[in-house]
Amino acid sequence: MLLLVACAGPSDSPETAGETARESAQARDSTGESGETAAETARESGGETAAETGETGIDTGETGTIPEPHGGPCTAYAEALAVSTVQDPALNELSGLAPSRRNPGILWTHEDSGGAAELYALDTLGATVATLTLEGVTNTDWEDIALGPCGDDTCLYVGDIGDLGTDRSEFAVLVVPEPVLDGTPALSAKPEVRPFTYPGEPEDAEGLTLTADGDPLIVTKRTDATAGLYRLPAGETVLDPLADIATGAEGEDLTARATAADLWLDPPVLLVRTYLHLATYDATDLTAPGEPEALAFALELQGEAVAWDVEEGGFWQVGEGSEPTLWYTACAE
Repeated sequence: MLLLVACAGPSDSPETAGETARESAQARDSTGESGETAAETARESGGETAAETGETGIDTGETGTIPEPHGGPCTAYAEALAVSTVQDPALNELSGLAPSRRNPGILWTHEDSGGAAELYALDTLGATVATLTLEGVTNTDWEDIALGPCGDDTCLYVGDIGDLGTDRSEFAVLVVPEPVLDGTPALSAKPEVRPFTYPGEPEDAEGLTLTADGDPLIVTKRTDATAGLYRLPAGETVLDPLADIATGAEGEDLTARATAADLWLDPPVLLVRTYLHLATYDATDLTAPGEPEALAFALELQGEAVAWDVEEGGFWQVGEGSEPTLWYTACAE
């Protein structure tokens, strides 16, 4: 297995791996196509995933129960583990990831712009165990997914927030209760649609997470090595601007564009990935986040998904491309 680990922080200059990532990002942003993935590289080098060796170390737990969260993100991390590859070759533009709380061992994901209006429940072997069709909506440009409370239920929040063509003025967050999986492969539900606009010029965005109040938090994708943080308050249709964060070195462009985000709630730690970087930010005050702290992670050529594992303290990631790798980074022992 070949593991490309990106150790460069947001203040570092891209090196060889960054050049490759930049080329892949450029290809996607100009053509919408993905380059070779880390999974393909690993297979060509003769490596095996943890699923193939039977050494995933992932606890699948009991369906329907919601375990207590971990005390916080890891204080130190082990090397990223290639858990499995996504088995369905049609899922080649994954752009969001959310570990289930009601269905242990399940990761919710979706395709980005132009894909089906469907959410896919993947197990840690990379198999699709259920497909949840969202009725009455289209996948204009779904870019991220989050999971959180909605009243007494747990809901999936889907961010129809992308604007790569810079021709949208209205966006939406789609909210649907998370189903308890019982072996039924095809599910459907009609989501609540929460439309929104920006207070100024519209922005492209690929990061969606939730605040402690359950409000959607949008992380925009800019070309100047920054990202904007916006909140969608309950009952409102115009985003509330919170702050700007640095996502790369001054002058950096493609490799510093934010492609996914997640927020650990207690303590509040914002996780943001770009094509080359992964960093955490102290989010105690979302109007004044802390400086970025770089994390080592598995470098994918087209990485657009990352999510905290709130039960264990680590994080998951997956990229685009045919049969992409599901990566997991656990706490160091």
